[in-house]
Amino acid sequence: MSGLIDKITSDFFEAQNALNKSKGIVIEVYVENEDDIPFWKDIFERCELQTKIHPASKTSLDRGKTEVLKQINDVGKMKILCVDSDYDYLLEGYTDVSKIVNDNPYVFQTYTYSIENFKCYAESLHGVVVKATLQDEQLFDYVGFLKSYSSIIYDLFIYSLHHEKEQSKSFTMADFSNTIKLLEQVDVSSSKQLKKLKESVEKKIATLDQISDKQISQFKEALQSLGVTPENTYLFIKGHTLYENVVCMFLKPIERYLRSKQFKQISELKKDDEEATDRRNQYKKSLIDIEFVLRHNTNYYDCFLMKKILSDIENYKTMNFSRSVGETS
Repeated sequence: MSGLIDKITSDFFEAQNALNKSKGIVIEVYVENEDDIPFWKDIFERCELQTKIHPASKTSLDRGKTEVLKQINDVGKMKILCVDSDYDYLLEGYTDVSKIVNDNPYVFQTYTYSIENFKCYAESLHGVVVKATLQDEQLFDYVGFLKSYSSIIYDLFIYSLHHEKEQSKSFTMADFSNTIKLLEQVDVSSSKQLKKLKESVEKKIATLDQISDKQISQFKEALQSLGVTPENTYLFIKGHTLYENVVCMFLKPIERYLRSKQFKQISELKKDDEEATDRRNQYKKSLIDIEFVLRHNTNYYDCFLMKKILSDIENYKTMNFSRSVGETS
């Protein structure tokens, strides 16, 4: 019986709102996991929507996209679903799940592969470093690095999408993700890791069944119409791979270097040992682990894919509400 709680429809929530007009309209939102709740809550608040956000199921510990989409028949004006796009945005309705994600006006998607890709938005990463180290020193070209990284993996990404579309097991998403990982932490003063990556990517492509130039050209044109370019491919790869095996591979060395440099400066500027110790302790207490800062990064609202999410929500508001959401009679 408890499982029926997850099957409550939009119509039920609309009737419930009608009985509680004084509290304003509250929209029920289901997301994949608890980690997704802050991300979507912030977006809906920016769009001036009152929401109550739940993980995939309220009656079990089942989580994920599949679990969220089990409620697709119950969505509507007052009950919406939010999911990671994975490859579904780029597959343009080729699969049943892709059709649902792209066509249903009550399902919102990230457009990036997942939320983690937004956390790793290149233009925001210097700010992440500043918060984690309390040092505003530009040691590394974050934007340039991720553009170069994206350009290197772009052709292999095309192969990955092609195999996913054909449901081929000869080159899986796991194979793709393993190939595009940075295997060592990045030396910010050299391009050694990118050179190694380029070699690995070219070697992998050589082992795959070749796609015709015409097919590749058509695929690239279709992807470009969706916003994918050689320079921003990192936004569309598996988010956890990008987060753990690319971005953290250069953020952590930068964090260590800047913190060590600051401790050294404190020692050199000391008037006496006690003052230096106090300054070091004060600095330590103010520091936040860079992975924690990255995980809570929200400085991605100027990303063009975030603007697509905001546009979808505005269209939903226009379609379903004739006056401001939350306005009472």
